[in-house]
Amino acid sequence: MSRDELDLFAASMPTSYHEAFDGEAVEVHAAIVARREGSATRVELWKELPERVVAICVVADDRPGLLSQISAALVAEQIDVVSAHAYCRTRTDGAKEAVDLLWIRRVARLSGVVAPLRARDVAALGELVDTLVRGNAKVDQAVGFARAIVAAGASTRVLFDDSARDGTMVLTVEASDRPGLLLLVTQAIFRAELQIIGLRATGEGGRATDRFHLAELDGKPLLLPRLLALQVEIFAAIESDGAAA
Repeated sequence: MSRDELDLFAASMPTSYHEAFDGEAVEVHAAIVARREGSATRVELWKELPERVVAICVVADDRPGLLSQISAALVAEQIDVVSAHAYCRTRTDGAKEAVDLLWIRRVARLSGVVAPLRARDVAALGELVDTLVRGNAKVDQAVGFARAIVAAGASTRVLFDDSARDGTMVLTVEASDRPGLLLLVTQAIFRAELQIIGLRATGEGGRATDRFHLAELDGKPLLLPRLLALQVEIFAAIESDGAAA
């Protein structure tokens, strides 16, 4: 970006921002803000820190409830906030824009291990924030998902990965092994009206790991609101079965 653009960004930020960040950080933040362009949001990783903490910059139009939407996305992705700075600036077109800096890391697993946050994890978080801000999913859906995680217990994990070479979405369910677990997950998938393209189920040491390759019935890729709803459905099914047992 040009020096004039950088100066305009710096001048638009409050004094408290400049007291917290040096010139190098300001330049990085300004570039992230500029890359938002016409998008509803922009979420980027801007610094990696010790102890698996990463700093991200979240940019969006300032509006009531924005921080709640960001918080809901963080909870849904099982990400903890270590520290945060939230700012509001007035752009040259007169619009109010939020520039939020968050220091985040994964919620620790039951074993105490904290998994690393990678660029693709931040991208997934950004996609969920964008989905919530655009109104394509509701905060209560994300919060409901988080409650399902707590209810099902920290030993249960439901993850998605879109890196499969065949273009499908890979759903991985890790949970305490017990009779009927695979059936519970399969039924939840069918209730969501998704097709299972492939399946691999394994069990070891009392733990079950089931991997499903999923797609919409028409073959199209799954979108975030559908994934969020499916996660809630699977956690709820496992929770209900565990309570019944």
